[in-house]
Formats: sequence, C-alpha cells, structure tokens
Amino acid sequence: MNPYVEKFAASLTENGKSQNTIANYARNADLFCNWLESVIGSEFDGKITTMDIAAYTRYLSDQKKQSLNSIKAKLTAVQKFADYLAQSGTMQAIKVQQKKGDVEPDVEVLEKNDLYRYLRYTMNTGNLLNIAIVQLILNTGIRASELCNLELSDLDITERKGSVIIRSGKGNKHREIPLNKDARQALQNYIDHARPADAESNHVFIGQRGAITRNAVYKICAKLGEQAIGRTVYPHLLRHQCFTTLAKNPAIDLKTISAIAGHSSTELTTRYYIHSSKQEKINAVDTLTFF
Repeated sequence: MNPYVEKFAASLTENGKSQNTIANYARNADLFCNWLESVIGSEFDGKITTMDIAAYTRYLSDQKKQSLNSIKAKLTAVQKFADYLAQSGTMQAIKVQQKKGDVEPDVEVLEKNDLYRYLRYTMNTGNLLNIAIVQLILNTGIRASELCNLELSDLDITERKGSVIIRSGKGNKHREIPLNKDARQALQNYIDHARPADAESNHVFIGQRGAITRNAVYKICAKLGEQAIGRTVYPHLLRHQCFTTLAKNPAIDLKTISAIAGHSSTELTTRYYIHSSKQEKINAVDTLTFF
C-alpha cells in the first residue's frame, strides 16, 4: 500500500471510522495512486490536481467501463484522501468533481420461488449455525459485519419475544432490532445445541477457528445458494430481501424501516428500497409486445 494511503488509513482509525469504511477508502485511494504513478511514471508525491481527477474519471468510465455507482464511490474515496492530504499540508485543498448522472442503487433480491427453495434447502441441511445466520440476516436485515460482532450479551430472547442490540453498526450507530419467531427459534436452537460450550469467545457465532468472520458468512450464504438454486446468494442480498419486503407492506412506515436498517436518514431508505427491484424491471421489459 502507498505510504500516503497508509497514513490516511491511520487517520481514519483515529477518527473512529468503521473498519469497513477504512478498508473501502484505503483500497480506492491506493487504486488511484497506482493509476497516477503508472501515468506520470514516478512515485506519488502526495499532490492531487483537478487535472488528475478528470483524467482518472475518464479512465474509469472509458477504459475500465465501470458503472456510475462504482465511479462515484471511487471518487468519494479520492475526495476524502485529498482532504486528508490538504489537512496534512502536502497539497492545496481541491474539490473532486463527481461524474454526473443519477442511477438507482442496484438492489438485487430473489424471486419468491427461489427464496422458498433457498430457505427450504437451508433448513433441511440441519446445520444450526447456517440456519441461524440465514434466518437472522433475512429477518432483521443485519449486516454481515454486525452479525460477526454480536456477543451473547447483545441477545435478549424469551419464548414470546426477543431483540438483538447492534452496539457499533455502520457509522458507529447503536440500535436495537426486534426478533420475530423464526429468528428467535433459529438463534436459540443454535445456542442451545450447536454453539461450542467451551468457546473462549463471547461472540454469538463461533466457527472452527473462533469467532466467525465476514468472509465465512459470505461463503456460507453463497454455498447454500449454489446448492439450492444454482446461483450465489450473498449476505447483502438477504439484507435487501428483508427491507424490500418490508417496503412493499403499506402498513409499515418508512421511519420504522430506516430505524431497523440502521440508515442515517429515511432518504437513504427511500433511495434503496422504495422503487422497483432489478428483477422487477427485467420482468416488466420482458412483457413488452407491440404486435
């Protein structure tokens, strides 16, 4: 990693940013530095110009053929990096010009039959760890990183009700999510019958080498998808499935969905879930007939 990027990442840590945010910004800042060094033929000197930004945007769009959302994410990271460099005194502050255009987030969910097959297969495996992970994400919309950080003291489960506390969600936000019957039963079954009794960690989910990791959660969800319906099902898809389903229920208000999701605003919830899914758009176009 570029030395300037390493110091940038360290500053983000000092400012209390989440590990996911730090990793994302550092990765994209490093990609920018690598590109710039290949263009200018020398090491990055800690200075970014508006000309660099314009050229990098064209590179991402015209050569790499990246989506608008991907380009915007990369340029946002470069802006944060440039702000850090300016505050450090290595360059003058600049405004990173974002690529223009509005694109809805690509929210992907499973069709009803595929979701049924996926859940049915998961339940029939009898693997209580996998069942608890899938049911918890699907019924609470919890992020994979939040799931991995859960400790036993974060759970409050009885026969008739339950809740889970997210102590350090995205943006270090604290929230409490109610648990429905499916999530409660799956969690209780796992804790009572599958969680290692001699586990040294207080984390809820324990793998073969201790507390489970995001990568392990991804692999579990993906493998179940390949086996059940012949496609990858990733944890964030299950999160989208949860909130897309809630958003389609007219009895549930937007503020409630936003609170469960841990979004910073209802505008963010609207942007992601109050519109048609990718599959619904495909289905709509497929119905077109003119003759």
